[in-house]
Amino acid sequence: MDRDLRRLLFASGTLLVLLFVGRAVIGSVWDDGDLRKSVAGLRRALSAGGEACERPDRADLEAATQRVTQWRQQLESLVPLLGYVRPPEFDVPAGASPDLRYIEVLRREQDDLVQAARYVGKSVPPDLGMPVPNPTGLEDVLAALRSLHIVHLTVEAALAAGVDAVDAIRVPTALGARRDDGGFVKARKVEFELVGAPAALHRTLATLAAGSPWLGLDDVRLEGLDEDGARARCRLSVVSVTLDGEAPVRPTAGKR
Repeated sequence: MDRDLRRLLFASGTLLVLLFVGRAVIGSVWDDGDLRKSVAGLRRALSAGGEACERPDRADLEAATQRVTQWRQQLESLVPLLGYVRPPEFDVPAGASPDLRYIEVLRREQDDLVQAARYVGKSVPPDLGMPVPNPTGLEDVLAALRSLHIVHLTVEAALAAGVDAVDAIRVPTALGARRDDGGFVKARKVEFELVGAPAALHRTLATLAAGSPWLGLDDVRLEGLDEDGARARCRLSVVSVTLDGEAPVRPTAGKR
């Protein structure tokens, strides 16, 4: 009797399971709305896993591989041309105090740039836009010296082009925390406001873009200061970049 009862209970349980499963299957087949939802969910899941797309044929794979090889060769040729190289006069010699070296270079640049501007009747911010208090420690000092080198190149180009004034220079204050270092491209940016004749501003931009080391010009904005267009204001960011051929590009936020 116990054996027959166990068989009956087992058979009943099996039927109940099959009944529920069968209802679910039938519902998914005959209920169009639920079916569409199920298919759409499956499609999204497969797309996220990269399995829903068709496999490329061999010709497409070979073309893509060839294109990647070409881009890599172009990158290898551009890295030494575009990458920033620190000159010795804006570096910290081995064994020297970074803090004292920074003060030495800053005073030298103030004497050269600010005095040179005054000598020809131009104006340049006396502090050259450098942060206060002075940076300390080798890492922050090197970052500040790199910014100071950008200031040197930009102010020198502006004075040589005949710009009337360098009205403002803005260098990031938290140098260690705002280096804009992001994987493949590592950038150092300094913001400027230049005032002068449009032709002088154009010559300044052309000199910066064509000079060595290579400098990028970002967010360039021109504003006329009089009705006849004789004077204008140029706001821009001058950027030096370091390209790391081995480092990957930082992934976009929200992607992995």
